[in-house]
Amino acid sequence: MARSRLIATFVGMFAILIWSTGGPVYTYVSAVPPLQMIAMTFIQFILIMAVIWRLRGEPIREKFALPAKVWLVGIAGPWGYTICFFVSYKIIPPVDASLLLLSWPIMLLVGNAALRGRRIRWWHGVGAVAGFSGAAILVIGRSDADLGGGGPLYGYVIALAGAVAFAAYNIGRSKWDDVPTDAGALFCFGGAGLSAILHLVFETTVMPDATAWAAILMLGALNTAAALFAWDYSVKHGHVRALVSLSYMIPLFAALILIAIGASTFTLAVGIACVLIVAGAFIGSRDLFMKESTET
Repeated sequence: MARSRLIATFVGMFAILIWSTGGPVYTYVSAVPPLQMIAMTFIQFILIMAVIWRLRGEPIREKFALPAKVWLVGIAGPWGYTICFFVSYKIIPPVDASLLLLSWPIMLLVGNAALRGRRIRWWHGVGAVAGFSGAAILVIGRSDADLGGGGPLYGYVIALAGAVAFAAYNIGRSKWDDVPTDAGALFCFGGAGLSAILHLVFETTVMPDATAWAAILMLGALNTAAALFAWDYSVKHGHVRALVSLSYMIPLFAALILIAIGASTFTLAVGIACVLIVAGAFIGSRDLFMKESTET
């Protein structure tokens, strides 16, 4: 049992690594409207799973028989977080949006403990604070010329709503033991349909070039399908609070990738953030190194 939970947690680390490439990859699809891009990436998950279900001989229609609350939270989570990410970045300074969007791991830590009657151990709290502090320094330490302060209040509300949406999704997924992991494809199908409708109403369709198509396929097959599948499985079967701490590695890995491809430079802020985030992830994931651990 302990070994299976450890393996499930490492599966979640795969999702963290994949999500870390999201920011750099997004730079290649900046010309594509947000809703159009979400529709094009999210639809890939259901197409991939439809093929797998057919090969397994599983009836696809029965997959859609889920409770209304599961559909609501399942769609609102990934889709809500993604759309709030794009919209908030257009309304308020990226530094402010990032800090609010990155608050979802703390919400997940507290919410999961409260709803499941679990205690938050000291290492979970220390890991969360250290990780979030490192993520904050990583964002604040950026030297972009357009990182001015201020912005409409509703922009901050939208960013915070994105964090709440993804935290609620993760809490729900960890509690729904009877909802299969591949149900994430159905949620993305709903999000893709919603995005397509809103795109036709509010956006102008842009035909991607070859580079953008490659980025969209990567975002759909890896960052959406593979990562969400791995994350959902890990949240249901692994150490949730350890995953919360490890999730702070996302902005760190993203920053290191940007530095590696020459899109950013290594600064003192990045160095300090590296120490805090790695330390926070290590301390907060202490559950992984305990011989007898029965808590999630």
